[in-house]
Amino acid sequence: MRNWVRGYQYPSERGPATALPIVSTLPPAGRTRATIPFIGLAEALVVAGFRQQRLSMQKIRAALQALDREVGIAHVLANKTLFTDGASILWDYARRSHDAEIEQLVEPGSGQRVFVDVVRQYLQLITYDADLWASRIELPAFHPTKVVVDMRRGFGRPILDKQRLPIDSVLDRFYYGNETIPDIAADLELDPSEVENVIRAAWRPAAA
Repeated sequence: MRNWVRGYQYPSERGPATALPIVSTLPPAGRTRATIPFIGLAEALVVAGFRQQRLSMQKIRAALQALDREVGIAHVLANKTLFTDGASILWDYARRSHDAEIEQLVEPGSGQRVFVDVVRQYLQLITYDADLWASRIELPAFHPTKVVVDMRRGFGRPILDKQRLPIDSVLDRFYYGNETIPDIAADLELDPSEVENVIRAAWRPAAA
């Protein structure tokens, strides 16, 4: 993730080269201010899906360039156009450029090309608004407990979807209140497994 948002250097035949960031960030505004906006979080989720298909970062960059050329939308990874048309665009690009690796992102669907299942599962974690931009993201690390980041709820902080409860309400009591999982669950009217899943996914050893 650090390389996705900051870029990195790598050796090449011409000497050290720099790979530019592929996930959107904000200028630093203090040590405690987040620098990855919501749109960057959506982009990172899609990149993670591509990586699950074992696509190299070099090929991911090539795929993004192809999408940029064909779609002409900035931040296309956070736009519903990727979900609806992206597979066909990348399939056509892969066939024209004889790129078997990018071609592996796509498979035949019902009369059209669709992303392979592992990528599709990541894209289905994103909900889009009427303007086709990502508006809610389900965070896969917390599964099977449903934790989301929603632009319209919780000020964009991760919340338990059903209860609309910030996960910090669980984590702070566990880390700093020395309360047991059953006690937290009973007090917040949660299933103990939900509390355990939140703590497991957001584990911060240094604070324990």
